[in-house]
Amino acid sequence: MSESDDHVQSWVRDYVAEASRDENLADFVDYVDSAILAALPELASDPVLISDLHASTKAQFQIFLSLLDREKQELLLPPQAVDLALSIARRQFELGVLLKVYRVAAASVWEFFARVVSAVPDDGPNRTDLLIYLWGHGGTWINEAIEQLIGVFYAEREATMHGALARRSETVHALLRGDALTADDAVGVLDHPIRDQQTALVLWTDEVAATDALAGLGKVATLLGGATNASVLTIPAGRGEVWVWLATRKHLDADQLRQAFDQLESGAVRAGIGTTCPGIDGFRDSHHEAIDAQRHAMSMTDPQDHTFYADIELACLVAGNERGVRKLIDRELGALAVPDAALDRVRETVATFLAFGASVEQTATTLFVHKNTVRYRLAQAEDLIGHPLTDRRTEVAIALRCWDRFATP
Repeated sequence: MSESDDHVQSWVRDYVAEASRDENLADFVDYVDSAILAALPELASDPVLISDLHASTKAQFQIFLSLLDREKQELLLPPQAVDLALSIARRQFELGVLLKVYRVAAASVWEFFARVVSAVPDDGPNRTDLLIYLWGHGGTWINEAIEQLIGVFYAEREATMHGALARRSETVHALLRGDALTADDAVGVLDHPIRDQQTALVLWTDEVAATDALAGLGKVATLLGGATNASVLTIPAGRGEVWVWLATRKHLDADQLRQAFDQLESGAVRAGIGTTCPGIDGFRDSHHEAIDAQRHAMSMTDPQDHTFYADIELACLVAGNERGVRKLIDRELGALAVPDAALDRVRETVATFLAFGASVEQTATTLFVHKNTVRYRLAQAEDLIGHPLTDRRTEVAIALRCWDRFATP
């Protein structure tokens, strides 16, 4: 080994130790995944695919680093990379989506390594030698990963393109796309009363390592159907995600569904729940609401297990104008928007007070506190906001609804 090779190997060992730190791993994932999501809007609009992408990128880089000092790397594809390929296949995207993920990743990794090498001091190893070394390993890794994942993708597509599951999955996606499909055709394939009231749910779990994750989610869907006297339709949407529709003759009361969740021992299962709507349009609209509820839940630092779209509709509707919402929060809430845990009860009290038409009595009953406690918290809020709560009541209520998601940390 030449002296130049020794310098490169020494630098590589130091780089691996530095790059493996949590904050530097996060920097890499953010750099690469930001480029991927900017190039693939179909991923950027799907919270589970975003989560799968982050997990895949991080896991692959960690293994890549652990083998970087070897002259020839052996590809050790982590399960997180397989999960991403499975999720893309189950959403019926074409192979080109998966290939584009890795094509964009390759360009971003090259740029990332070039940035790393440019920071090497003049008295360090030759920068060209370092870049050749890094990309020689990185480029090989990406190419071999693509080869393996193409097999994973086609095996999954093959499995879902045949039999009853394939027909159900294709019909569901056709309904969601708004394709011309009659109710009779849909019922014939899905064996699901599509003309009835439809309540869509997205069930998912962060514990996707469990081999029976989909079976567990399906069991929860079945139990929810039994608790609400509903017909249940499910299709897998990822290794740890299931899309669900509950069909009922009458409008499904949200409180009934909340009670059903409370009675279940659902463990690590999380849910986004759409509103109840009739027919094919309801099938589609309620699903999109469930996805929005899921996206909202996954953006929270301390999310609830079960997120109902009806509870966060305002925040979802204004999500496309985040800058404007932040300005609304700052303007309407003032110091009440400070992310201080001591103010959480004050915000909760104000939101409840406004929801009940400024009734101190109903607020006290709902929160199980004394009326004087309510009055004290309302007085605190008015001091922090700078005006009576009855002024700009609607704006304050909207700002409070959006605070959890958009408040400046």
